[in-house]
Amino acid sequence: MSEIDKIEVSVIRIEANRAYRMAGMETGGTNYFGIVTDLTTRDGVHGVSEIFVTPGWYAPDTPDGTIGVIKKFFAPALVDRSVFDTEAINVELDRLWMGNLFAKAAIEMAVHDAAAKTLGRPLCDLLGGRLRDRFEVVGGIGLETPETMAAQAVEYKDRDFQTIKLKIGAPGNPQLDIDRVRAVREAIGPKLKIRIDANGVFEAPDAIALIRKLEAFDLDHVEQPVPGHRIDAMADIRQAIGVLLMADESVHSVDDALRVVTAKAADVVKIKMAKCGGFRRSRQIADLCAAAGVETVIGQGMGTSLQALAELHLACSTSAITPAGEFIGPDKLTGDVADAPMVLEGGAALLPSEPGLGADLNRDALEKLKLPIFGA
Repeated sequence: MSEIDKIEVSVIRIEANRAYRMAGMETGGTNYFGIVTDLTTRDGVHGVSEIFVTPGWYAPDTPDGTIGVIKKFFAPALVDRSVFDTEAINVELDRLWMGNLFAKAAIEMAVHDAAAKTLGRPLCDLLGGRLRDRFEVVGGIGLETPETMAAQAVEYKDRDFQTIKLKIGAPGNPQLDIDRVRAVREAIGPKLKIRIDANGVFEAPDAIALIRKLEAFDLDHVEQPVPGHRIDAMADIRQAIGVLLMADESVHSVDDALRVVTAKAADVVKIKMAKCGGFRRSRQIADLCAAAGVETVIGQGMGTSLQALAELHLACSTSAITPAGEFIGPDKLTGDVADAPMVLEGGAALLPSEPGLGADLNRDALEKLKLPIFGA
């Protein structure tokens, strides 16, 4: 009785425990928005997922649009489908609607959770098995004053994080970004890794000039200095700098990854399972990049434990994804919708051994965090 009986979706808002701002969204970062999917099989097994959808910023997908596609098209078409038919389900989702990778990820991730729970096995066992039991994670710091960012970096260092990611992005004021990175490096010392992320706000010449100055601070990599569609500019930047370059907003699909690899536009590619369409598509991107000698990392900087655990299971099941992961679950949030939050220990996330994700939906928490759905 592994057939799907019903699929329900909700939109949630969770307040951040402190603002996580980024270039292009300097006044935001105080609230997190997500989509929770609850899939039930005929024998009562629940498969759950949660994906980020930040309205009006990261992608054209919106919470109400994602829910509308799921409720009106995907959910009705998948009733009576077996949760083990993951390939057929992905084919059907593509047949029903072009794009909408966030909505497809929400469904596909819940399907995998239900399949693993039906078997009584951890979800990683459906993805390649348990290659690792823990995965180093990244401490993320949003746009703040240099002094505030340095203080937050010390907090992560005191918690044994080995990699810290800093948001930068002050077009017209490069000294501010230099001061931010310098303050953090001086505060944490030479051993910890620093990643920086501009979220695509620079033009290529300005990005090159800034990155060359920031190289003095021994950076692990620089993430997406120019807008995602500027693959040509990414390639130019990569040739002009002496630090690894990461593509994030440039890569949502397998086709995007192929374009970046072909153009030699990045040394590292970032997977976020929500933007990339779920387990299957994310694994395809990771394998493609590995074959091309391009490193892959995974992680959505804010999210509930349900989303973080999904990325953790994928990260722990393949050598194509390398630490550190940029998923730390509800660490930046005041609430969670998982009944068993992801465990962080010594700067690493611990892979659960329980069936599925290792967590189910906390329905009381969901009710408190839900928002009205447009048109419902």
